[in-house]
This record gives sequence, C-alpha cells and structure tokens, in this order.
Amino acid sequence: MFHVKHLVLFCFFPVYGWTQAYFKLEDKPFVPPNWTDPVVKEQVFRQLDGKKLDAPEISFFYWCNMMRRNPSVFHEKVILPFLKQFPEANGPEAKSLASDLRSIDRLPLFEYSSMARDVALEHVNDLVKMEKLSHQSADGRSFSQRIRINGITRCAGENIYTGKEDGLLALIMLLLDIGLEQAGHRKALLSPHYAFMAPALRPHVSAPRSVLVQVFICK
Repeated sequence: MFHVKHLVLFCFFPVYGWTQAYFKLEDKPFVPPNWTDPVVKEQVFRQLDGKKLDAPEISFFYWCNMMRRNPSVFHEKVILPFLKQFPEANGPEAKSLASDLRSIDRLPLFEYSSMARDVALEHVNDLVKMEKLSHQSADGRSFSQRIRINGITRCAGENIYTGKEDGLLALIMLLLDIGLEQAGHRKALLSPHYAFMAPALRPHVSAPRSVLVQVFICK
C-alpha cells in the first residue's frame, strides 16, 4: 500500500546560532494517550482562560507542561506509543531522548507569558507567508531585535516547527530533534532556566501544513 508522507521541519535559536532539519512521517493520525493530570489541567486552563488560543495551541501548552511535570512518565505513556506507531522515528535521537527524560525528576511548569505570545504571533504571521522558515522576520529583524521591541529584556529562546496542525505531534518532534546533533529544541523544552512560554500556530497560506512558533523567557 502506498502511504503519503508528511514533512516535518523544525528550527531552534540558541545563543550561538540556529539550525534546522527535515524529517518525514507516515501520514496517519497519532491518537493521544488517555493520560491526564489534574494539577496541569487546572494550571493550563486557569492561565489560558480568555487568552484566545486555538485548540492546537492549548494542546501544545498542556502537553509541554505534562512533559515537564513528569518526564519519565511522558516517555512511557507518550513517546513509546508514538515510536511503536511511527517506527521510522525510532533512531538514535529516540534513544538519547529516552535517556534525557528518564534522568530528569521534574521541571517547573511553564507559566503563560503574554509578551512571549506577542512575539510568537508576530513571527508566525510572517512565516506562514514565507517559503522558508527563519528566525529573521520578513522586514529583516533578528530574534534579539524582535524580543527587545516587544519589551523582553531577559534571556529568551525560540523554537519553530512546521507540519501537521497537532500540538502533541509538534512537541514530540521537537523533543526528538531528528537530524540535529545538538538537540537544541529538546534542550530548550527541558531547560530549568526558561520559566515563561507561549506558542502560536497558524496554517501556511500556500502549503498543506501549519507553522508553530514557541517563545521562551527566562526567570
């Protein structure tokens, strides 16, 4: 049987530069696990109430905090079932992710940031009109320029992903960091230094995919 593949592309902006990679998954839905946490659920819905985030953005924020609250359980209940359904993703990056998630006890939950949301929204609205992903805006501003204009003076970071409009899938692929030696997206997602975060996800204007921008701010 012929299976269509869908493209995943993700970018990371660390202090020293930026990298990107491409990966293809079989085009079929990933059924999320029946796993909830009342603490995370209450925190997410309390913080995001009235913030006008779409369902995939709320899902992404929720699963980021589920992962940070219990990394080893997230690996068992989410990553392992995903790799069983998508064996093409079960490479060396999956092994290193297993090691990372099993070695971390718990991380502070991300707090929602309206400033991070403004930066993410502004940039995703640029990217959905561009052919290539970049941390540079359409008018030439760098990431550091974009965050300063929006009032962010502390250290910050940015992840970019494009693929299906699925918050959990986006998180999984950013954690796997397939094709990237430094696993920069994963390092940002697992960093104890980032305390605030907001995502923005929008469909690309000329391609059957969505673009997600995730902005982090330090404590």
